[in-house]
Amino acid sequence: MEAAVKEPEVGYPLELSRYAGRINDTDAHEWVPPESYVEQFGKITQTFADIGMRAMEALKREVTSRRLDVDETNEITKKTAWFTKGPYAPGSYDMAKRLEIMDFCGVDKQLIFAGGVPISCLFLLGNIDDKNMMPEITGDRRKYAYDCIHAYNEWAVRQHEWSARLRTVAVLVGNSVDELYADAKRLIDRGIRAIWLPSSILPGGKSPAHEDHDRLWDLLQGSNTSVLLHIGNEAGFYATLGWRQANAFLGWQESQEVQLDPWTLGNLHMPSQSFLNCMISGGVFERFPRLRFGAIETGAEWLGPMAQTMDRWATALGSKWTARFSMLPSDYVRRNVRVTGFPDEPIDIHIEHHGLDDCYCYASDYPHFEGGTDPMGFWSQRLDRLGEGVKEKFFVKNAEWIMPD
Repeated sequence: MEAAVKEPEVGYPLELSRYAGRINDTDAHEWVPPESYVEQFGKITQTFADIGMRAMEALKREVTSRRLDVDETNEITKKTAWFTKGPYAPGSYDMAKRLEIMDFCGVDKQLIFAGGVPISCLFLLGNIDDKNMMPEITGDRRKYAYDCIHAYNEWAVRQHEWSARLRTVAVLVGNSVDELYADAKRLIDRGIRAIWLPSSILPGGKSPAHEDHDRLWDLLQGSNTSVLLHIGNEAGFYATLGWRQANAFLGWQESQEVQLDPWTLGNLHMPSQSFLNCMISGGVFERFPRLRFGAIETGAEWLGPMAQTMDRWATALGSKWTARFSMLPSDYVRRNVRVTGFPDEPIDIHIEHHGLDDCYCYASDYPHFEGGTDPMGFWSQRLDRLGEGVKEKFFVKNAEWIMPD
């Protein structure tokens, strides 16, 4: 009797075989180890390299205590694909190896967000006047952060040479609207397909709904470049009410306690989602209906309640809303917005409670620890009862909006 032929190992649950090679991963990261910062990003990052190398020993102890590999490995297996985490995981910053990991896991395209250097820069920018935050960085701390982000963006541009499947996300910051626009155009002209706008920082010093940003949104819409928010830059949120300083918010009724404009009303109980609220209620998606927008690794449970709250206020505002907008807020969410959940988040329940099944997308968070060791399996099992149509949207179709061909 002939021995049974052993099926080759794959990195996705067998019930997802029908989607293998088409799955879209909307959240992954580069994780360059700090000893390689200067080599990968340039001499400007030397101070961050020094800070990072001191922190790596603590990280290695944490990784070891969680029984996850810390030694560099090149072999692609289920263990290395899902259990090996950190800067020494295969493909952590070697994009040729990243493509191998994606192939093994049945992934077509992947959004690749920034790692240590840009995230540290955003923490610094959010605490720029706190001298206890990264005291090693002296002088013009803001300029240093901007310079390091620009150095990272150069690295992000270079990665596109490997494959169009790799969607490295550039970080867009600037001191003015003109500076922001010029940098975005330069990055897009050089191949960038997605940008990260830090949600705790007024872009270019002005509300995202401000009319001065319209040429930026027009540029991004016309080039099919996605606008993305991402966790990791919350410091400094609500240090200003500049979010509300745009012509779109003038002329609304005021009460004794609060201004009754749609941004404020929809944001009363959900301040962490103000950026998206501002884009919707400030009319950005009304003016730019094909603008591609994603909120990544911020959780997904807030989206339905936010849309419901904004719809309630829009309906209450009646003709004041309909005179300015052609749709309800939830309609803009369905059309323009995609979000990701955390690896243990019950997306099926979110859909049952609020619908919006066109908005939720699969995300691995590779090679970060928070991504877990079986996000594909968890979400596949949770979505089984909603049918293959919903499952295909989640793993394949929805993300095509923010990762277009």
